[in-house]
Amino acid sequence: MIKLQTKNGHDWQGFSRILEIMSFVEEIEESEPEEVREAADDLCELPPTPGQTMSLEEVVFWAGVATGMELWRQAEEETLDPATAEKMLVFSSIFSHSIRNAIVDMALGQLEPDSRATWLKLRDR
Repeated sequence: MIKLQTKNGHDWQGFSRILEIMSFVEEIEESEPEEVREAADDLCELPPTPGQTMSLEEVVFWAGVATGMELWRQAEEETLDPATAEKMLVFSSIFSHSIRNAIVDMALGQLEPDSRATWLKLRDR
């Protein structure tokens, strides 16, 4: 499991955007094309001063998205063999699951003890 630590609220902004994008990807199949376009427009809108308001976590995440899309394109064009593409998909899926859990655990660490116990019970369901 990946361990994440943050000392300021600015980092939370990046992590919350990462979870927002991950949720968007998971829900694409159930969404209408117009809903997908609107969500993508919102997600891909740069803030007025991105160099000062985007966290390193968010920038690295978007770099990963770009790399994944390029990898997919290479697989579609059969530049990358199917076995290698599948191996990279499995490997990246493990990290995707791990980062989501790490962000949730980090958020739980910031909650008060009573709230944390309630959240853990809900998460385990």
